[in-house]
Amino acid sequence: MRVLKIIIPALLILITASISSFAQTASNVNIKGYVQDEKTGETLPYANVTLLGTEIGTSTNQQGYFVLVNVPAGPCTLRVHYIGYIKSDIPLVAEKNSPAIAVKMKATVLQGDEVVVTAETYETVQIAKGISELKISPRGLSKLPSVGEVDIFRSLQLLPGISAANDGSSGLYIRGGTPEQNLVLFDGMTIYNVDHFFGFISAFNADAVKDVRVFKGGFPAKYGGRTSSVVELTGKSGSYDDVHAAGNINLLSGSGVVQVPMKGKGAWLTTFRRSYVDFLNSGMYDKIYDAVSGNNNGTDTDQTSSSQPGGGRGMGGRGFEQEMLVPDFYYYDFNSKLTYSFTPNDILSFSIYNGRDFLDESQDLGTRTFGPSADQGEDVSANISDLTEWGNLAVSAKYAKIWSDRFYSSFHSSYSSYNSLSSTGRSFRGGDENTLRGGFSSDEDNEVEDYTYRVDNEFQLSSNHKLEFGLGLTQASTSLNFTANDTLSILNRKGTADQFSFYFQDDFKLTPLLNITLGLRAVDYSLTNKNYWEPRASFNYKVTDKIDLKGAWGYYNQFINRVVNENILEGNRDFWLLADEELDPSFAEHFILGTSYENSNYIFSVEAYLKNMDGVAEFSQRFRRSPDMEPEDLFFLGTGVSKGFEFLAQKKRGRFNGWLSYTLANVEYEIDIFNDGDAYPADHDRTHEFKSVGSYSWGDWTLAATWVYATGAPYTAPENQYAIELLDGNTRSYIHVGDKNTNRLPNYHRLDLSMTKAFKTENLRYEFGLSVFNLYNHDNVWYREYVLDTSPIIVRDVTTLGFTPSVNFKISMK
Repeated sequence: MRVLKIIIPALLILITASISSFAQTASNVNIKGYVQDEKTGETLPYANVTLLGTEIGTSTNQQGYFVLVNVPAGPCTLRVHYIGYIKSDIPLVAEKNSPAIAVKMKATVLQGDEVVVTAETYETVQIAKGISELKISPRGLSKLPSVGEVDIFRSLQLLPGISAANDGSSGLYIRGGTPEQNLVLFDGMTIYNVDHFFGFISAFNADAVKDVRVFKGGFPAKYGGRTSSVVELTGKSGSYDDVHAAGNINLLSGSGVVQVPMKGKGAWLTTFRRSYVDFLNSGMYDKIYDAVSGNNNGTDTDQTSSSQPGGGRGMGGRGFEQEMLVPDFYYYDFNSKLTYSFTPNDILSFSIYNGRDFLDESQDLGTRTFGPSADQGEDVSANISDLTEWGNLAVSAKYAKIWSDRFYSSFHSSYSSYNSLSSTGRSFRGGDENTLRGGFSSDEDNEVEDYTYRVDNEFQLSSNHKLEFGLGLTQASTSLNFTANDTLSILNRKGTADQFSFYFQDDFKLTPLLNITLGLRAVDYSLTNKNYWEPRASFNYKVTDKIDLKGAWGYYNQFINRVVNENILEGNRDFWLLADEELDPSFAEHFILGTSYENSNYIFSVEAYLKNMDGVAEFSQRFRRSPDMEPEDLFFLGTGVSKGFEFLAQKKRGRFNGWLSYTLANVEYEIDIFNDGDAYPADHDRTHEFKSVGSYSWGDWTLAATWVYATGAPYTAPENQYAIELLDGNTRSYIHVGDKNTNRLPNYHRLDLSMTKAFKTENLRYEFGLSVFNLYNHDNVWYREYVLDTSPIIVRDVTTLGFTPSVNFKISMK
């Protein structure tokens, strides 16, 4: 009955809309077609298509298809824009029952000393007409500095409103949201973890991606299940006519891509990437790092509590000793996509993604004093073990059908899984190496699975009116097993939930200057036995031909959450759990207002946002008052507020292009158990972020630089450790912790440079690149670890990479 309450009103709306959909005068016709890459034949999604001299316009869908309805019959000109491609003007005669046209787009290329671009061409990033929407060209990202290879997500971090000061994660912190609050879709598959290699490399191989769209907030009703933003990646299909292959190698990994046509009816594309420093010259990367940075991770520095920033105070008179850590790792990922066109109007595709990581942050601390002080303890051999393994597996099938000029449907099914295995421990052995004097261990196993079935429809009612609607069913399950010292169960939780959804969106021009989008998403969630209604609205008002005023508002719910597991000694870890009657679904309400000015060369954009959040969750063992306390009592819920202001100035085209951005932001949580119920900065709060990105092309050379500055992240420090003797004679250790997130790490900043040279022969194309990450070798601290059982107490600054050069070489068939 709850489901019927959602479906019946929606069907009535659709039937009413459909009756009016075929109002078309005899003198008007439809223009339909596909936008494609001139060389490969790849369709280009979300390209802008307009009819010159009129207000009629649209964009292609994910299959590259477009239709302009109620166009006056006779001669006309289509203008098509797509990021990274030269603007195309297509003269034609609009006639009744005309076949679909193919618009061939030419990518921007270098020819001698001239950069072949035209007015209104976007090189890398395009600010879309919609509120808080960006379009990214994976092709254009290849010129920007990187750690070894083109990285889509780390490049997105250079945009306003997306934090760039999180080297420990390629995950996107967007407008106060955390990475798990972003809906990341790759060919419709939900991807739960988005980074490789200590967070420096995103999990997506750029050779497998042809288009990236980002909604930083206020996203349409089509998307749901997340409270912050949407990142939608469309995978390459490959050429229907030509075999293509390419290979890439750098100091971290090697990768390859192969495209095989299927007799002009389809294509099969496969990519594979793996790091190799774990088995081939395994010490090479560490040697390069040590040589160029001058850091010696084995050097100890004695520091007193008064001189240690944020390192605690009053710890029994024991001093601090600073340790540095650089982890060992390997990763791989695999993509494959098969596309087959039975007819131009019937397309079937299958996609698979698989990626996995192994991270070892273990460390031999050598001989230490185990005990309360140097004169009361015993010399022991101290070791830290910290092993983590995680990965994604996702598969999808999609059938796209064009029923008529105006009506398009896609049927999608997918399976996605994510699992993370973590094992950490401290051991202190004295005298005989087999004698364990002290220590602890913890193990965590977290798994997520979902099966999704979805139908999406697009109905172009008129030249100024478009409907989108669809149904979805998701079955999700999570499991978490968290143990300490092999036998003590800290948390063991499993759950399965069904989620049924319906959405409806009406996009129309109220006047020639005012475009309005109204949407509604309804969700029935089994674990709470409730319906969740999510109204959404946005507008775009054209003040002049160059100035737009935009705004958005909406409700957003999330039913699978990544809960923060507070860990003062080692840095926080997170885990995925389904919302239920005890752990509420998280909720956010978005308010966004902005304006932009754009001409043929520049764009200036300003947006302000406010996000009210509910259901903020954290799991913390520091409030365990007794060993018998139930784990469910250690989940704490609260509210949050994220607000900010973003500014972007972009030069869109030419030999020199790039952008400057500034974000002023504040993210605060309020959970009663912390800080006496007072609001405190969220772990990812960054008050100021400034970013500068520039690229200069001369002939076949491209020079690029990026500079990032950000306020240091907040953190919580332990103050002391003490032991209590229990009634049975055993003792239990407790850690006294200061107020939450009252300390901040040092401010973050770094400069990256890159140089790229492109050249070609008759049959092959080559690209050589040199990048330098963190040119002036600034020590950016990721987080701090504390070892309280030794004397002096050890504080380890876990830092991100210092001065790190990287070489990249790519070869591909023309």
